[in-house]
Amino acid sequence: MKKKLGKILTLTFLALSLSGGLNPSFAEIGKQSASADQGVFTLGEIVVTGEEERVTEITTNETISMEDIRLSDSRNLGDVLSNLPGVFPTIGTKNEYYFTVRGFNQRYVPIFYDGIPISVPYDGFVDAGVLTTDNLSRITLSKGVSSVLYGCNTMGGVINMVSRKPEKAFEGDLTLGAWEVDGYRAAANFGARREKWYLAIGAGYLEQRTFNLSNDFDNARNERKDTRSNASRETTNASLKVGWTPAPGHEYALGVNVVEAERDVPPHTFAASGRELKFWRFTNWDKLTTYFIGDSQLLDGLELKTRLFRDDYENTLKAYDNASYNSQKAKFAFTSTYDDYSWGGSFTLRSRQLKNQNLSLAFHFKEDIHREQGDRGDPWERYEARTFSLGLENDLRLTDYLSLVLGCSYDLQDPRYANGSRVRDDDDSFNPQIGLRWVLNDNTVLHASVGAKTRFPTLKELYSSYLGSTLPNPDLGKETAVNYELGIEQNFGGHTKVSLALFYSDVEDLITRRVLPAGDMYDNVGKSRFQGIEVALRSTLLPRQEINLSYTYLDAEDRSAGRSSDHLEEVAENKVYLSDVITITDRVRFFTELQWNDERWEQDINGNWENIDGFFLADAKVMVRLPGNLELEAGIHNLFDKDYELSVGFPQAGRTAFAEIKYSF
Repeated sequence: MKKKLGKILTLTFLALSLSGGLNPSFAEIGKQSASADQGVFTLGEIVVTGEEERVTEITTNETISMEDIRLSDSRNLGDVLSNLPGVFPTIGTKNEYYFTVRGFNQRYVPIFYDGIPISVPYDGFVDAGVLTTDNLSRITLSKGVSSVLYGCNTMGGVINMVSRKPEKAFEGDLTLGAWEVDGYRAAANFGARREKWYLAIGAGYLEQRTFNLSNDFDNARNERKDTRSNASRETTNASLKVGWTPAPGHEYALGVNVVEAERDVPPHTFAASGRELKFWRFTNWDKLTTYFIGDSQLLDGLELKTRLFRDDYENTLKAYDNASYNSQKAKFAFTSTYDDYSWGGSFTLRSRQLKNQNLSLAFHFKEDIHREQGDRGDPWERYEARTFSLGLENDLRLTDYLSLVLGCSYDLQDPRYANGSRVRDDDDSFNPQIGLRWVLNDNTVLHASVGAKTRFPTLKELYSSYLGSTLPNPDLGKETAVNYELGIEQNFGGHTKVSLALFYSDVEDLITRRVLPAGDMYDNVGKSRFQGIEVALRSTLLPRQEINLSYTYLDAEDRSAGRSSDHLEEVAENKVYLSDVITITDRVRFFTELQWNDERWEQDINGNWENIDGFFLADAKVMVRLPGNLELEAGIHNLFDKDYELSVGFPQAGRTAFAEIKYSF
């Protein structure tokens, strides 16, 4: 029955996409574009995209609106990012959603929520698959030479998830969705706004028992079913924000964001035994972020933005010794617990008092505390480190057509405690950067930028012994990089916009894992280089259609001494993305997206390099606007049922049908 349903839906979508009567004019595209900024919690932005702050114009900045998120049916941050040029997703051994941006993995691209850093203090990775999009208004990704106002450790870019802000006296929406196999989703958002205060409340729930494997998947040693084994997940999220606007130029907000998740980890499909074959379950993965944000106008043209926060993180990982997940008697079985938190704040002073200049001074402080218990009954361990950043940025408008952005930051890492062991002295860095924006005419804009960036080692890289197989290296130092970008944006007739960016990054003192007689150890002995091209097109030239097309070429090379290969993991050389929104009637739209990722390489636990085939994916759906503020959509992910992997031994979902209904008021 499942295969027959999939074939029927596939033929239906192909017939719709090839139909010749889908091309009359669509006036609502302009309305959607105009409304893209509505409901944005601008207090949660660190730099404002667009003309107001030209630091966003000297490098590539991607802004994904609420409409874009809904169109692509992106339920979490990882889904959103996977559609962007230069971004390559990975779902691997822990069933966590990671990504790279222009070759830099997630340790180099911090994630913010309303300008508040959210992270896992120990290893720097956050599972993008549990960061839902239910209560978001937009997501921004800044690549290359990002603003120094974000603080330290932004070597590969910055992501900011911006929540919603109510605009009406009372507003909200309710969403219900379902998909194969036994996947369910519910989300609700409510907002209220008065003259001097506002309130926003959101909640969501997602549950999935398993997912379909492609019909092309061949039975393997550890997977002999049509659906994936041990692949369930459950996520609950809630948010609350209260804002106060006592006077013009003053706005203050208190916010809470909660994520409670649990997930299974599917086994490697063909590993026989050893470290590759794991029977794992995360029985909890919880985050609680509380924060205060304030904007104060001190004088005419002088503003102070204050952020204070605490970010708590807990997880429990249970490692079993059999495929029934009911025994923990073997030596490699354990129950590991993390109980971490970070706290800190930032203060940004902005001055527009000088003619044609926007001058900003930012100070950031964060303390990370990691507490872990390796197994039940083991003693608890504790590790601490602090980071500081002082950033200065000046946006100068030299002429009506030429702008110059100068910036620099002084960053410092201060390891404080290593479970009673030795800690090294402070490590610091100075990172200057410069960018130009040149408006050639009404349709053509050029930009160029170059900047130094730094990443300090994580607590894991400094102190991990990982079940006795790794040697701690408390003397581990920072990684450094110089990022370059040259770009152009060209408008054609007001209906088509094309952008091109050339980028280059040279990384020194790369932290790599060295093999020593006494065990592996992280050390600053690596080098790497990333260079490439990103091209993007957005067009409404064809009647009743909005087309998005992007291409990425990435040349990522390991240049470390003694390397076994030039390959780097989790990246592909080429990527193409295409989407099209077709308006059939005033109430019916059709959306399709295609994506091709080139092959990639992965290094196994023995140091051998394995090739992962490239893949082509297609998604499609129909959206219907019903009377009474109801919207209904139904579609298929992986329309052609491709069998593909993002990590060796971990196949992804095959053809999956879904449906969703939304009510707004």
